[in-house]
Amino acid sequence: MPNSACRDRSRPYDAVSQTSFARYAIFYTPQPGTALAAFGRSWFGRANDGVTLQAFSEAGLGAMGFARFAPAPRRYSGLHALIKAPFAPRTGIGLDAIKTRLGNFAQRRKPLPTGPLTLARAGRFLVLRPVEATPGLDWLAAQCVASFEDFVASPDDADSANRFSITLTGPLESSHLERVTQALWPVLEEICASGVTVDALSLFGDGGGRAPMRAIGRYRLGA
Repeated sequence: MPNSACRDRSRPYDAVSQTSFARYAIFYTPQPGTALAAFGRSWFGRANDGVTLQAFSEAGLGAMGFARFAPAPRRYSGLHALIKAPFAPRTGIGLDAIKTRLGNFAQRRKPLPTGPLTLARAGRFLVLRPVEATPGLDWLAAQCVASFEDFVASPDDADSANRFSITLTGPLESSHLERVTQALWPVLEEICASGVTVDALSLFGDGGGRAPMRAIGRYRLGA
């Protein structure tokens, strides 16, 4: 989701006042206006949409349970799937260079469907994950990681592509994971059945961990 050809204009981001950030990351974020994006606003923003909170109430968790189990926006960048982990750029690499690299990368790739999704555990976290293997998405992530290798300042920030998954919670106890799964499934069942299309890559930046990562731009694949 030059950059004008790749930037997703369907939902403008706040103007980025900083010319550079201490760290950057690349995520998949849901296309604005979709059911998954609406769920993300409810889940992370605590919006009382009458659906998520009702599901938690019916599961015996209630509004307080919802607030306790949903991850804090200050720690997470909203609903996202990690494509390239946060990294500090090497000296001489600024925001414009990173935006251009990502825009060019996205322009040469095509949107990819996830297929049906399922609620799954990733350690102590709850995630949305494709039911079937997604070699196309795995390859997209691996290519994206490789494309930015020469931008990374420290070998400690080098990473490998992870299996595609959309993070829903922070670390939870096993019993809590089960209860949250049961509460969320009625809300997410239709979205999971249809799956989503990875149609863009989103660039985020932060000031060195002192604030939540901010959206810089969403670059459409194949634009």
